[in-house]
Amino acid sequence: MSARIIRPAAVSDAPPLVVLHGISRNAGTLARLFASEAERTGRTIIVPHFSSEKWPNFQRPSKAARPDLALLALLDLVAAEYPDISGPVDIFGHSGGAQLAHRLAMLYPHRVAALHLAAAGWYCLPDDRMPYPFGLAPGKDAFSAKMLRQNNTALRDFLHIPTWVYVGTEDVMRDDALRKTPSLDAGQGLHRRARAHTYVDVLNAAASSAGISPRSCLIELTGCDHDVVRAITQNNLAVRVLEARGPRI
Repeated sequence: MSARIIRPAAVSDAPPLVVLHGISRNAGTLARLFASEAERTGRTIIVPHFSSEKWPNFQRPSKAARPDLALLALLDLVAAEYPDISGPVDIFGHSGGAQLAHRLAMLYPHRVAALHLAAAGWYCLPDDRMPYPFGLAPGKDAFSAKMLRQNNTALRDFLHIPTWVYVGTEDVMRDDALRKTPSLDAGQGLHRRARAHTYVDVLNAAASSAGISPRSCLIELTGCDHDVVRAITQNNLAVRVLEARGPRI
């Protein structure tokens, strides 16, 4: 896995932002679109690239692929070179990148300061009644389910992470890239917009049930579909992500 590191001329004390691409693997485009925000805000931005040759599947950790470990190793290398950014990071992910982002945060909540999820196709819900990878009950991928269920403390810590979920009001197509099964459609919704609503509702309900103040909110991008470039250039998504700092949503 390679990565672009964008260091502003004047570095702030805010956490760095990791920007994760989707299945289009457009890391270069995302780096270009976020670069001006790095300079404006003083934030270091890290843009990994999961190549199709080495990472045909990077959206979730599994026995066959461990993108989570690759990403953590990258962050350790960056922290070794830039000690000022050795703490937890903010993570932004679009589509497949949003899938990896929220699963990584569930596994390693101590490494994540804030989470920004844009238009994931589907989610792993913090629900013991649904089989993994849709929830945390044992499923076909018992290896990954065991990791996510390794202890209750990790889940509680995950529910403390401030989480913003972004989705376009027009992101309602059931295209070829969208995962579609009867149980997923019934449990999360028929399209990305509906699934984003479901995810935020479930996260906040899980937090409330655990006695934790809900930390998740949904932001709809008016007139936007699944195009992340349009979301950034027409709906100011990069600006929204970089400015969404603070202890509470």
